Amino acid sequence: MSKWTNNIKLAAGWIALIVLVAYLAGVIINQRDMGIDVAPNADGRMAVTAIEPDSWAKGIIKPGDIVVNVDGADPLQSEAIRTYGVIVGADHIEIERQAPDGSSYTMTLPVDHGVSAYGTLFYLVIPGLSLVLLLIFSVYVYKKEKEDRAAKLLILFFLSIGLSYFSSAASGLLNPVGRITLGISFASIPVFFIHFMEAYLRNYQERFITRAGLRAFYLFASLVGMMMVLSVIPGIPIHPYETTALLVFFVYANVVIVYKLISKFIKHRSGELRSLFKITLTGHTVAFLPFLLFDAIPGFFGLSFAPAKLTAIFLVAIPVVYFYLFITKRLFDIDFVLNRFFYYTSISFIPALVIIGLMAVIMHQDQYTWVKWIQIFLLVYLMITLFLFAKEFMDYRLRPHFLKETHDFQGSIDRFSKRISKVMKRSDLEKLLEREVCMILPVRNVSFLKIVQDKSMDRPAVSGDGKAAPEIEAALQKLGHKPAVGDMIRLPVGTGLVTGNYGTTQHVLWIDEKVNHTSLNMDEKNWLKTIAHYSGIVYENLYLIEGLIENLEMEMKSQREAPSWVLRLIFTLSENERRRLASDLHDAALQDQLIWYRKLESLMLDYPMEDGLLEQLDQIKEGLLDVIHQIRQTCNELRPPLLKEMGIVEALEQLIQQEQIRSNYAVTLRAEPTVIELNDVQILAVYRIVQELLRNADKHAGASQILIELEQRDSELYFYYKDDGRGLQLTELTDSFKHMGISGIKERVRSLDGDIVFHSEPGKGFEVQLTLPMNPHSEEGGENDDSYFAS
Repeated sequence: MSKWTNNIKLAAGWIALIVLVAYLAGVIINQRDMGIDVAPNADGRMAVTAIEPDSWAKGIIKPGDIVVNVDGADPLQSEAIRTYGVIVGADHIEIERQAPDGSSYTMTLPVDHGVSAYGTLFYLVIPGLSLVLLLIFSVYVYKKEKEDRAAKLLILFFLSIGLSYFSSAASGLLNPVGRITLGISFASIPVFFIHFMEAYLRNYQERFITRAGLRAFYLFASLVGMMMVLSVIPGIPIHPYETTALLVFFVYANVVIVYKLISKFIKHRSGELRSLFKITLTGHTVAFLPFLLFDAIPGFFGLSFAPAKLTAIFLVAIPVVYFYLFITKRLFDIDFVLNRFFYYTSISFIPALVIIGLMAVIMHQDQYTWVKWIQIFLLVYLMITLFLFAKEFMDYRLRPHFLKETHDFQGSIDRFSKRISKVMKRSDLEKLLEREVCMILPVRNVSFLKIVQDKSMDRPAVSGDGKAAPEIEAALQKLGHKPAVGDMIRLPVGTGLVTGNYGTTQHVLWIDEKVNHTSLNMDEKNWLKTIAHYSGIVYENLYLIEGLIENLEMEMKSQREAPSWVLRLIFTLSENERRRLASDLHDAALQDQLIWYRKLESLMLDYPMEDGLLEQLDQIKEGLLDVIHQIRQTCNELRPPLLKEMGIVEALEQLIQQEQIRSNYAVTLRAEPTVIELNDVQILAVYRIVQELLRNADKHAGASQILIELEQRDSELYFYYKDDGRGLQLTELTDSFKHMGISGIKERVRSLDGDIVFHSEPGKGFEVQLTLPMNPHSEEGGENDDSYFAS
């Protein structure tokens, strides 16, 4: 068949559909739903038996009224009354009603034309929007898979649902076109669905129904449709057999569908198609359960919690589910969704009962209406607030029991974060990533790709390890933006996860489709993003370390000694480690000692003890105090408190005061001016130098008098130190492990581009002179600065 012929048929189909929908909409708009059921009484007169809710007759006509005439004619002359027992399409009705005193009177009631607000919503707007949605689905499916037979059957399935729902109102008004449209489309719904499933499952080498069974369903649907056509022809007494046949066929066909879905689910409950059949069963449950629970089952007891017009909206769930399955070629994780649905419905049950109970109490109060509404608002607002507070506790206690995850995501993150600390190469990181992903996710394969964004090229260059298909690399080349670490990229097959980003280079982990054909659920996505951020940090650090090593090698080739920036880096790392150690000691060891000290003190005060035992415990208590004091002193030495805030002069005064308490020497400090402006790195350097010199004076020199001078000379800091200790030969400073502190002082001064000179002889004390260039506004290499790691 030529393309021209196909286009003509397609255009003719669209025109026919538009004309049919326009005609049905006109019927709904112009003809009022009267809602009057009538039947002959004992006297042979036509009496009103029931009034439909939300119809024109509600509140106007009552059951028991006698219909005298319709549009001036005998009611039995109406085909609708004789055949279906309803009044439709009348302009005015004359009824006879019995008064309370037993007398009767007649009255003529004009019928309002045009659809009501209720009818507009439930007969026109909601069905119309559903039809438009299904038409959009159909067009999208046709454009994407026009050559696929399953796609054409899916379109017919969509159209049959949309037309049956939209024509139901016109059929209720006994319009012949509406009844025929409803009958044929309604009977076609299960048949097209069965045929679609048969064609769709062929992609998975699975059969849904035999060919003979499919032909039988088409035959029965054709017979039912023919009966619906015959029922609108006057003089053929086929009603109500056509309606009964339509309902019986529809129910039987859906029973067969559900049976087939259940049997397929049982067959594949441990296989790759388990999620597929579980999703289809869930879709049918969502579509039909509201109708069964709120209308059909309560109808046996004369109740109705929701009208069929409202519960019919849920039927749209079926086409939405199958549209998703057909278009995406991926299944959502139904177990993930159902687990959360059952969990949230469980924890919401009791709050809903409490709210309804309290609302019932409020509604029975004899108060103004607006007061009741304020009370209801405050009640619901307060209950929701309390529920959200309680939900935190319930999430902690109940969530693990309801939402038992297939994989231990938290354990995986803990394991991964510990292992990456030992990674030294990018290849090791990628091996670790591959092992973790394949261990947690049921995927067939993963691949590592690298995207290089170069301004000289029209498209970014993509390279990989060869495991990903060429279309994956092509899709990454077409990216219109630079992805960030943790971004998930939708690819033709599988998913791309950005695990590293440095400069113009991005590292992407390609994750193949899961073996159960499901897409990644929310927990899996969050887990992947978390390990991607961990990996991103490691990738960046590995690049920085490589660059740092290259720069260091170049510097070392051009210079005999380590450059000053390398020394600054080393000292910065050292200070950071000191600060971390001091924090650990303060937050762990010191706090534990204080707790045990207070427990011991409380024990000694609360319980009577012998003098000997009390004396021993008092010694232990004093020993604990000494340990606490030592830990605090160590923390202060590792991380001098308020060093930046005090300034160098005040910090040295405090240091000297503390050292003189523990040592046998006297220190004189002379500083001019009394406030010397240094940056944070220089303050810390001078503080550490003085700290080391005072420690040497106590442990090695045996000095009794120490002089320290600080002087600001233009743009330089002048520092002078002198003690009267033993002194030493300066040649001993070279390559001597006994004087590592003095060597450290030299290196620290050189890291700040300063100059230092030592003067000493045995028995003549020890002198130090140093100068540092002052740059008080520079924060380079501060203890909280990470500039040495910047690119």
